[in-house]
Amino acid sequence: MKGRDLDTANWSLRYPDPCPQQGSGDDYVIFTCKYMECLACRDTQGFPFTQDDMSSVRARFAVHLIKAYFNAQECS
Repeated sequence: MKGRDLDTANWSLRYPDPCPQQGSGDDYVIFTCKYMECLACRDTQGFPFTQDDMSSVRARFAVHLIKAYFNAQECS
């Protein structure tokens, strides 16, 4: 939207309720990534994750990043 004049004065803020809350200070990045993943997929109905899911979410993200790295290596 760079270079466009947007009138944001009338934009409303929406807060999902309930919104998942992180419990551990160590999970903020993974928690934020999962939150953004849900927003990108428009899967915001109840946000299907909790603090208890963070270890498995961390593992899935790690596998995804490792696969992406090796796929990039094969393409170059």
